[in-house]
Amino acid sequence: MRVTSQAIQDLPDPTTVPTAGFLPRLAAAIVDFFVLSPLLYGIYYFMVERPLLLGMVGLWALQFIYKPLTEAYFGCTVGKALLRLRVVNQGTNRNISLNQSLMRYLPWAVSGFVTLFVYIRVFQSPGFSDVEDVWQYSDFLNDFPLTENFLVSLGNNLPTFSAVWMFMDPWNRALHDRWAQTFVIVAVPPKEE
Repeated sequence: MRVTSQAIQDLPDPTTVPTAGFLPRLAAAIVDFFVLSPLLYGIYYFMVERPLLLGMVGLWALQFIYKPLTEAYFGCTVGKALLRLRVVNQGTNRNISLNQSLMRYLPWAVSGFVTLFVYIRVFQSPGFSDVEDVWQYSDFLNDFPLTENFLVSLGNNLPTFSAVWMFMDPWNRALHDRWAQTFVIVAVPPKEE
């Protein structure tokens, strides 16, 4: 798939596409957070409770592939499915390809790799072995120099920047939707005859 500049005249009339707005997509993301919470707890467990770098990286990788794989193979994540949202190719209104899914995931991938880099650096830092609970972990992170780095902050906020783009787009596309040439639509049930 090639990323190209999109002309407004190449897109359908915004009133004919049942695209999902910010709030339904935010609600779907919150549901997905709860779906992933066991993995997120596992990452914390292998960071603080029983430090094991390989366990932490393994669980991080599992939560990392959830969104792109579910959207590529099922057209939605669990959160989107519960809210009757689907990710579709903007030209065909059919399921997206794995390449499109990976392109859509780019802001989270950048943020995820930045976070993983920071986690690994934290894990290897002197004094981290003395951390015993979530409060000490929080204090340790607040004092860790990389958390104040401009590039780390920029990478971690890329998903937010991409999502804010929805407010300026008549089709409610986030920046990652534009890159991947996708829409998030409200799945309208077929009419019964």
